[in-house]
Amino acid sequence: MIIARVFNALPATARGAIWMVLGGVSLILLAIVIRDIQDKFHVLQMIFLRSVVSFLIILPWALRQKREDLQTKRLPLHIFRNTIHYLGNVGWFIGVTLVTLADLQALQFTVPLFTIVMATIFLKEHVGPHRWIATMLGFIGALVIIRPGFVELSTGTIAVVLSAIFYAASQTSTKSLSNTDTPNAILLYMSLIFIPVSAIPAFYVWVTPDWSDTIPIILLGVFGYTAHACIIRAFAAADASFVMPFDFLRLPIAAAFGYFLYTEWPEFWVWVGGAIIFASTYYITWRESMVKKAAVKPTD
Repeated sequence: MIIARVFNALPATARGAIWMVLGGVSLILLAIVIRDIQDKFHVLQMIFLRSVVSFLIILPWALRQKREDLQTKRLPLHIFRNTIHYLGNVGWFIGVTLVTLADLQALQFTVPLFTIVMATIFLKEHVGPHRWIATMLGFIGALVIIRPGFVELSTGTIAVVLSAIFYAASQTSTKSLSNTDTPNAILLYMSLIFIPVSAIPAFYVWVTPDWSDTIPIILLGVFGYTAHACIIRAFAAADASFVMPFDFLRLPIAAAFGYFLYTEWPEFWVWVGGAIIFASTYYITWRESMVKKAAVKPTD
C-alpha cells in the first residue's frame, strides 16, 4: 500500500515511463520462461497455457464491468483479430527459441511500421510524406539487422518478422474496433477467443504438465498479462511521444539478460538497425503529437 501511494504521487510522466519499462521487462521475462520450458512443451501448447492463465487473471475484473461496456456487434472482426494475433504469437514464441533476446526485441520494433502501411491500405488513413519517409527508414533499419545476402536468413529471423506483420494486422483491426467497441470489450473478447483458437493446435502437441511445471506455466500467463497491462497504462499515463523512448530500453535490457543467462551478445549491426527502427517510429509518434497539439491550439 505504501509503495502504491508513493507511486501514485509521482508525476504522470514518471509513472508512464515506469510502466513502459515494466512492460518491456515483462516481455523479456516471458521470453526467458519460454526458453526455460521449451525442451518439454511445444510453443503451441505454451501459447494455450498462457492464454488460460491470463484469462483466469482477467476474469474477476471482467465480472465487475458494466454489461453495456462489454457488448459488441462486430464479433467476426474480433475473431479475425485474435486469430491473426495468435499467428503473431506463434511467430514470436518460435523466434524466442531461435534468436538472441536482443535481436528479438530489435525486430519487434518494426510492428508500428507495418501497422502504418496496413492502416493506409485497409483503413484508408492518410499518411503524409514525413511518415512515409520515416517508415521507409525504419524498414531499412530492419534490413540492417537481417542483412539478407550478407548472412544466412535464419528460421528464427523469418518467424520474428512474420510475427511483426501479424501483430501489425492485429493492431490495425484494433484501430477499427476501437471506433465502435470499448477497450474493455476488446480485452475481454481477446481473452475469450484466444482459448479455443489456441486449444486446437495445442491438442496435437499436448504434453501433460506435472506439479513441477506449475510455476513456469503461471509465469507464462502473468508475464503475458503484465506486459500488455503495463504498456496500456504507460500510454494512459503520459503522451506516447514521451513514453516511447523508454520502450527502446528493451534492447539493452534484453542484451544484458541474454549475456548473463545465455552468453549472448548482439552484433554491432543489431544495435545500429535497432536504433534506426526506433528513431523512425519515435519520429512518427513525436510528429503526430505535435500535429494534434497544433490542431487543438486556440486561435488568437
